[in-house]
This record gives sequence, structure tokens and C-alpha cells, in this order.
Amino acid sequence: MSDKPKYEELEQELNDLKARVAGDKFTMAFKVAPYSMAIVRLIDGLIIEANARFCQMTGLMREELLGRTTLELGMWDDPKEREVIRKIVERDGSIRNFEIKDRFGGKLKHGLYSAEKIIVNGESCMATTVVDVSELREAQEALAQSAPAGPAPMTNPELEVKTRELEEVNKALRTLLDQTKNDAKNFEQRILANVEDLILPYVSRLKNTPLDINQRVYLNVVETNLTDLISPFMRMIGEKHNELTPREIEVANLVRMGTTSKEIAKLLNISKRAVEFHRDSLRTKLGLKKSKKNLRAYLASLN
Repeated sequence: MSDKPKYEELEQELNDLKARVAGDKFTMAFKVAPYSMAIVRLIDGLIIEANARFCQMTGLMREELLGRTTLELGMWDDPKEREVIRKIVERDGSIRNFEIKDRFGGKLKHGLYSAEKIIVNGESCMATTVVDVSELREAQEALAQSAPAGPAPMTNPELEVKTRELEEVNKALRTLLDQTKNDAKNFEQRILANVEDLILPYVSRLKNTPLDINQRVYLNVVETNLTDLISPFMRMIGEKHNELTPREIEVANLVRMGTTSKEIAKLLNISKRAVEFHRDSLRTKLGLKKSKKNLRAYLASLN
């Protein structure tokens, strides 16, 4: 048999399709948005994606931004602001027009910050929008200093226009995200039907052919993962326990299937010691550290 059997190629193709579900619409809106936008990991502010306006505001190339945190890049005048925003988004799912002070291109700037919580590859992230209102704030401060004593003006009309424009951008972003979720759901339903009707029957037939031990292990994993597309354990545990890393979710899925640590190490191309580390981390994050409950039994109960 070939080094990469057809069923492994099929599994990879399905995973690739799932990763691209409904991405085109959001990607286009993200790239051409008139305001600075970025997608950052919720837990630590790691920048996953940034549009051209965000690069222009920061004075950094996209390649210089991706894979680094906003704190590492020194973007926050007060790092506590990021933690406040993180907690609000984690609790409410979004934040609107939160005024911040950021350091972009070495300069302190005022911005109106909005964010929407999204899930990217099983991790909680934020789709963020920043509107630079530094010039307006400076104009307001200059006006306040030069104006005679008395009641301060209620609002700056230009700032109000900018705020309303930002609200419209946020509304459009939410609409796109909702549409993306609906498109993803419809596409996923079609994929599930095809897997059940067109793929699993052939996997069952393949199991009845002569296979060596390794091939049988791989085939069992493929069959289980395809079945999980119909009863999606990995997506469910990622949503229920969003603190888990993608690797921990992979290990959890294999543990649930009854795969030994030695087999997991071989399948994921990592050491057995690394597998044991991930299993221990899973027990901690799932609240089983002080419990006598078996890890596999707990994971199986999540279905």
C-alpha cells in the first residue's frame, strides 16, 4: 500500500474544507474595512491577523505584527486597559466604543476600541476595530483651554460623526459574522450528510481487508474522526472548555477513543512524555486533578 493511504488524504481534505468554511466573505470585509482591524487571541492578545489600515496605524508590516502580542509590541499605554477589555469581552461577548490610549508608531494616540468575541481554530479570539480620534481629542483639549470659563460644550460634532460611523462598521461586522455562522452551519450540514452516505460505508469495507497493526490503528482513528464530524466532540469540548489548546483537544479526542499514550505519541509525532504532560494538563483544566474520576470516562460523558 502507498505511504499515504487514500483515507488519510480524504481526512486531510475534509479538515481543509472545514477550515475554509465561509471564510471568503469575512476575509474580504476585513481587508477592505476603512478602520484599523485585527484578530487577536483573547487570553494574551497574540495578533493572528491584521488589515492594511491596522498596519498603517501601527507603522509596522503585517509580518512584524503576526505572532506577537500587543503587550510585547508595547501598544498599550496602560497594560491594565487590555485586561479590563479582555474581561468585558469574555463576560459579554463584545465591547463597543471603549476609549483607550495606545502607542502606535512610537506616538501616544487616542482610539475608540470595539471588539467581538469569535472562535478561531478552537481558541477564543477577538475581532477588533480601532478608530483613531487623536486629532479630535487634541482639538477638544485646545478648545477647552482657549474657551472662557463656563459650561463646556456638550459634544464635538465631528467626534459624534466618527462615533456613529464606527457604530455602523460594528453593525456591519456583526451582520457579516452572523452570516458567516449561518453559511458555515449550512455547509457543515452538507458535509456531514456526504460523510455519512458516501464515505463511512467505504471505511467499513476497508476494515474488512488485510491490514497491518499500524494501518488498522490509523483507520480506526480516521473512522472515529469522521464519526465525530457527525457527532462533533472536538468542536463541542473546544467551546465548553475554551482554555484548552488545540493540541490538548487532539489528545483529549484520542484519549476518549481509548488510544494509549504510546499510540497517541506515534499518531501526533510527539514523545510519550509530551503526551503524559498533556494528559496531566487536561486533568487540571477539566477539574479532575482532585477527583477519582477517570479522564477517558469523563471525556466520553461529554458526548
